[in-house]
Amino acid sequence: MLRSITAGLVLAFAGSRANVARTILSCAGIVVGIGALITVVTAGDLGERYAKAYSESVAGRAATFQVDLMAELEDLEAFEADLQRAGGTVVSLSTWISGPVVRSGGTPVPDVAFAAVDASLSDIRRLEIVQGRWFTEEDQESLVPVLVVNEELAGLLGDVTDVEIGTRRWLSARVVGVVETSAFESYPQLYLLRSPASEELMSSLSSSEEPLMLSYSVLVPPTDADPDSFLYRLASASWRWGAPTENIDEFVSVWRSDDSEAVDEMLGYLSMGLLGVASITLLTGLLGVLNVGLVTVRERRRELATYRALGASSLTLFVAVVTEAVVVSVVAGAIALTLCLAGAWVVDVLASPYLPSDVSVFVPPEAALVGLASAAFVGLLAGIIPAWRALRASVVAGLRE
Repeated sequence: MLRSITAGLVLAFAGSRANVARTILSCAGIVVGIGALITVVTAGDLGERYAKAYSESVAGRAATFQVDLMAELEDLEAFEADLQRAGGTVVSLSTWISGPVVRSGGTPVPDVAFAAVDASLSDIRRLEIVQGRWFTEEDQESLVPVLVVNEELAGLLGDVTDVEIGTRRWLSARVVGVVETSAFESYPQLYLLRSPASEELMSSLSSSEEPLMLSYSVLVPPTDADPDSFLYRLASASWRWGAPTENIDEFVSVWRSDDSEAVDEMLGYLSMGLLGVASITLLTGLLGVLNVGLVTVRERRRELATYRALGASSLTLFVAVVTEAVVVSVVAGAIALTLCLAGAWVVDVLASPYLPSDVSVFVPPEAALVGLASAAFVGLLAGIIPAWRALRASVVAGLRE
């Protein structure tokens, strides 16, 4: 049996080499189908990584709640402690504020987005440090407000060692780091660490005509990401904060800020659609290989009959015909993979300025494995029927042709 299989493999490779034009014709449909399949898997992988980067950069990791406090409490520290007791694993102030102005060397920078945060925000959101560092607990001891700016604002400031912020009066500030300007938020942005040194600035904002609404980012386990349940647990301790009313939903709102669930659902529908297109294309390639295989068997009846007359077994001929189809399909799959690798490299070069720094375009290993395995499977299916036809052919009739 091993001898028959070996002989069949030799005949298959000899047949492929002797019929180059037919082999190329068989490859065409498979190249398109496997290329489409690899592209679908690659696009799904890229979409998943891009969506994750977007959600984690803008709203937080899965699962992140935004808790908005719309009233002044008697004990704010107790409220923040209860955010963790209600299920939060990491809690950070994340309040966008308007009013302060930043300047460097006496020149104000307009339209800067200010966010008052805690050092723990880096555990909730994706923040890529390109220079310096993020806030640490030691920065709480600083005598001046501590800042982290994005690349856009750092470029506008120029000299980040001479920075001042203020509303009614200017306060010297210290910039300790620069974060990457997100592809999703390309405007000047500044993070202000909540600390004793920044209390004057925060109190000047809260005492204005429009009271400052405090917002918190709260990271919770993805398995316990129901905002209503979180708010219910939080309400049970409202007496500790000196809440202004018994109805907590009148001054506290909780909602999920990350988009992981919606993004996963969207990617699922997109992947199914692309996979359907790739499957139809691959089926077309399979039919092409099958058709060429049937024509090949009909044209090679005399050759196959001669092998049978010289003593070749049925298994040898079956293996030869099937293996030839598999070889053609795998070669086509390899060509498709090479083209997809080159295409991914070109797309990565062109799209890299518009993608986050840790998101690149490449063909993942699973896409290559799926493509080559599908090519071999298609070749196997496309070779069985021609092989069966070859075995049923009459030796005598074949030799008379």
